[in-house]
Amino acid sequence: MMTMLRGVNLGLAFALELAMLAGLGVWAFGLSQDLLIRWALVIVVVALATAVWAVWGAPMSAMRLPEPWLLVFKIGMFGATTLLMLLAGQGFWAAVFGVLVALNLGLAQLFGQH
Repeated sequence: MMTMLRGVNLGLAFALELAMLAGLGVWAFGLSQDLLIRWALVIVVVALATAVWAVWGAPMSAMRLPEPWLLVFKIGMFGATTLLMLLAGQGFWAAVFGVLVALNLGLAQLFGQH
């Protein structure tokens, strides 16, 4: 049972990383009235977040942060996304995202999934 729960938590972690990019994209899309600028902002914001995560947060990165800095980094990235989703008018989804992030990070600490 615990092995299955650990696997589910790893899957949730990956889903939350993708949801973070989607949430940032929703926020960026609302920053302009011009459609071309909207899409340009989405591309830039999502690419920047992906690059930052790839360097300091990705499991296979040579520059991945050690604990406890990795946890601080994840809380910062996910927390900023939650706030930006809220500012984009997506309060319900921001709350769902924030609760799932807290559950995932808590279980990751419990299971030693760094």
